[in-house]
Amino acid sequence: MSALSFSPHLHININRNPKLTPKRRAKPNKIRVSLQTTFPQATFSDPFVIQLAESLEDSLPSSSSSLPQPLPLQKLRDSSSQTLLSTPWPSRKDEPFRFTDTSMIKSSQIQPITRPSSSLDVSTDAQFPSLVLIDGFIQNSALNLSNLPDGVYVGSLLGVSDGIMKRVSDFISEFQCGDLFWSINGMGAPDLGVIYVPAGCKVENPIYLKYLSVEGGNVDSKKLPISNPRVVVLVEEGGEVGIIEEFVGKEGNDCYWANSVLEVVIGKGGKVRHSYLQNQSLNAAHIKWTAVRQLVVMSL
Repeated sequence: MSALSFSPHLHININRNPKLTPKRRAKPNKIRVSLQTTFPQATFSDPFVIQLAESLEDSLPSSSSSLPQPLPLQKLRDSSSQTLLSTPWPSRKDEPFRFTDTSMIKSSQIQPITRPSSSLDVSTDAQFPSLVLIDGFIQNSALNLSNLPDGVYVGSLLGVSDGIMKRVSDFISEFQCGDLFWSINGMGAPDLGVIYVPAGCKVENPIYLKYLSVEGGNVDSKKLPISNPRVVVLVEEGGEVGIIEEFVGKEGNDCYWANSVLEVVIGKGGKVRHSYLQNQSLNAAHIKWTAVRQLVVMSL
């Protein structure tokens, strides 16, 4: 098994009328679809992708619970599931993957990670506010949020106020340029990490995001656990923040797939500084999306 790394970085502008509010969507149906079932886009479906989507859905904590999920997660999984029904696994014949061979992932035994590790002591840099994600799951016990300005939030979507929840919901799933791996992340993310900076607020110290892959296999077994960490950064008008991302793997676990998404939304006059460190096994697969949207408010 050879190392694979693919990191698209996008920057787009969006014209937004602040008076408009999104329509609430109904709770999405489960994505499970029989391969013999006929649906409008069946001729374009990929059995391997659908099987992977079903296994991701079954791995989610919400799959065994009747409790409704937060609206942003519902919207994300709804849009991702619809995309996965009609998106084939990429090959090197596809222009974006002309120099990226993903056959190593497809030939492995992909296993979604169903729960976070509970026996791991994670240390972070004490001088920076930090958020730790282990195999895609946010570790609240590892939060270091000292010296953050008032109104700044760093943590799980499940802990945000109603106001921040609404703001995150306004933007989630709007991005239309993501590929298959973007949608796999959206379907398999067990939670959303949220960094919120209110209008006019300047966060002096950068916020440190540590992604740790704990579950792993060895080269001979072809086992490939997949994690789907996802973080949304929302910086309101005039706000400023720095983000440092670091990806590491637990020593001894060589084969794993980290399929990460960082989605950044920046208001008028806002600034985000971003750094990215990758310290992972050479036998791991690493696919990383960094998408940046700058809001442009149009007056009517």
